[in-house]
Amino acid sequence: MKKSLILGSLLLSMVAFGKDYTQYKSDKLISPEAAKQLVETNKNVVLIDVRPEAKFMLNNIEGSYNMWRPDMEPKDHRHGEIGGMRASREEMEIELNKMGVTKDTTLVLIGDGLDEYRLWWILDLYGMENIKIVDGGYATLKGTGIKTKFGKEAAEKKGDYKFPETPDKNTLAEMKEMEEACESHSEVILDTRTKKEHTGEDMKKGAVAKGRIPGSVFVEWTEALNKDKTIKSYDELVELYTSKGVTADKEILPYCQSAVRSAHTTFILKELLGYPQVKNYDGSWIEWSHAVKSGKEKVEIGE
Repeated sequence: MKKSLILGSLLLSMVAFGKDYTQYKSDKLISPEAAKQLVETNKNVVLIDVRPEAKFMLNNIEGSYNMWRPDMEPKDHRHGEIGGMRASREEMEIELNKMGVTKDTTLVLIGDGLDEYRLWWILDLYGMENIKIVDGGYATLKGTGIKTKFGKEAAEKKGDYKFPETPDKNTLAEMKEMEEACESHSEVILDTRTKKEHTGEDMKKGAVAKGRIPGSVFVEWTEALNKDKTIKSYDELVELYTSKGVTADKEILPYCQSAVRSAHTTFILKELLGYPQVKNYDGSWIEWSHAVKSGKEKVEIGE
């Protein structure tokens, strides 16, 4: 019986909504139907809803837990004015263990189609492997008819999860590496923000200067999405990125405002297209803009 359930879940994750999930280079992205079956039949699954608490409280999947950006950020001010940086291994372990996570747990992540990818990137960086992201997020999973409710998250449990005692994965870019990329031009610095942010017409809260990192290639993160926030097919993604010179033979350094949108792009390039060298710039434009204001870094503005 167990084998048939697993096989059924795999088949659902491979082909849904007319999309062939087997074309992607990993099985981290799953269809909502596969997620529903996994959540309803596997006791070692923890469903994490990565949306603001107010949205979560209005309607959420029965048995799910809620995380939002502050839960993924440091609990002190060790990064000073640079907001939105990743939490440490120890801080993330505390959050996961409140949900009863163990070494055998599979995490299923949902959200509004964006912040769940930020959570994936942090956990993946620290070495966690058993993670699935639902294509399209909360809305598509709800659309399967899975049980939903109003109110608080599931009751707190006691887990014992510890990240593997191995170095962080090589998927983090820091300012020094971005500076070197500006000089060498051998890497692709990838701006995943909006067009107006890229050209310097718009500036989001937290940044202190307008513009972009010199030499940035522009591919807004939403270009990889369908209208329902599901991710485009493998062939469509290949065409999108290769047409902009974002190819697998180069090291790709995505950034945005605070490494949330760029985490989404990192997932697509690393997991779905199988690019071997992708590093998300955690400080992103907030950190770079502070360096621009202080005169330490350069900036480009305009088309």
